[in-house]
Amino acid sequence: NKKLPRKRHAKVEDPEPRGLGAVNSNGSFKGESRKLKTDFLGLWAQPALAHALRAQIWIMGVFLPMFKIFNASLFLTLRYLKPRKNAVSIINYLSALGVTLGVALLIIVIAVMTGFTDEFKAKILNTMAHIQVHDFRRGYIASPERIIAEAKKLGYKASPVVQKTAMLQFKDRLIPKNVIGFDPATVNEAIPLKQYIKYGVSNPGKGQILISDQASSEFGLWIGDKLIVHSPAKLTKMVEYDEVKGFAPAKNKVYLPSEFEVAGIFSFDKYDFDSSVVFVNIEDADELFELPWGAATSVYINIPDPMNPEGARSSLAERLPDYNVLSWKQLNDQFLGVLAVEKTMMYFLLIFVVLVAAFSISASLITFVMRKIREIGLLKAMGASDLMIATVFTLKGVIVGFIGTVCGTALGIAAITWRNEFMFSLRKITGIEIFPKKFYFFSELPAAIKLDDLLVIWTLSMFLCVIGAIAPSLCAASLDPAKALRYE
Repeated sequence: NKKLPRKRHAKVEDPEPRGLGAVNSNGSFKGESRKLKTDFLGLWAQPALAHALRAQIWIMGVFLPMFKIFNASLFLTLRYLKPRKNAVSIINYLSALGVTLGVALLIIVIAVMTGFTDEFKAKILNTMAHIQVHDFRRGYIASPERIIAEAKKLGYKASPVVQKTAMLQFKDRLIPKNVIGFDPATVNEAIPLKQYIKYGVSNPGKGQILISDQASSEFGLWIGDKLIVHSPAKLTKMVEYDEVKGFAPAKNKVYLPSEFEVAGIFSFDKYDFDSSVVFVNIEDADELFELPWGAATSVYINIPDPMNPEGARSSLAERLPDYNVLSWKQLNDQFLGVLAVEKTMMYFLLIFVVLVAAFSISASLITFVMRKIREIGLLKAMGASDLMIATVFTLKGVIVGFIGTVCGTALGIAAITWRNEFMFSLRKITGIEIFPKKFYFFSELPAAIKLDDLLVIWTLSMFLCVIGAIAPSLCAASLDPAKALRYE
């Protein structure tokens, strides 16, 4: 029973020196665990790192359960979307088809409206200057050289132009035309006339005229033929007005019209311009309209950035306070405004097509929920949350809407790509001109697909599909599992 004294063991030195070679069986450095704990606690005490670690723990605690719910909901959604030989699958196909047709129709119409606007702007820039300088008070510019010099100081191109209305006569036919007189040396700095000449020359000399292919077929004219141009300024002098007698022929006045020879035929491929414009030398135009020698009715100025002409117009207006400086957007402001309003209205009207498709998704989901009441009750009885049930049916509507949006985008782009071939085939079958050139000013249907328009259409389509799926999803989530299992 006598207690034996404890033996004191001798201190054993570590045979291996501390360092990188001394490690425990778990891979940690010997004698470093306590130091690491101390360092970790010290780092945790630092405010910035403490907040970061707490935020990371909070994010993991919040989003990890949400990810699990989403993963389970996605599994059930894909299971419900598998094609089966029942009415629900047909309803799903019809819902996706409705979204497809709505998105395709939106893309086609908006692309045509955008292409029409862009094409019209391009035609305007090809047939008129970016900026025009006028003197509305006097009706003409006596010395256009000063305006041209100011424009060249700013790095712009300029050319004097005479533009007035006259009557063209060939044999016994009279047709009004817009006569443009230009300087042959600088005309291409204002209007790219040379690249649109189909036959003949681009720089008419004295007594020569350039007509369009429309006027050529209208009059039956060709290069070398001669026609007569009547000036309104000269015609009005042949008639005198008396307050008592009224109108009477002028006495001792003889009127001789100007004769021109057709030197070239052009086509800008813009029906309204080609059918109403002829070109002559600026000296002939001054003589025809009885303007001072070297005068011009306007100065055409071209700038490097025609789509943003306001800055250049303001600079020229400051340098030329005595003249009226107008940009091409101001001269066509009414028409461009109408095109913008029409495009907005098309968005507003055609979005109802996608809205109807979204309601079809909602109707199909309601039908699906009514068929799956028992399964919903079982899932909720097994612990599925309301959020999980709502997510299942919302994802179903989102996936159907996404498939319809993708297919509608592909269909719309394909229709735009082969639009002219389709119109040609339709015209060949029916014998009806679908896109008359004389009404729409273009030889083919213009269209342009822009990414910003596609983003707007995709966003609207998916938003409406999500809205259509929310109500059935909430109905499914609010089902009482006891009642669902009792009656099913």
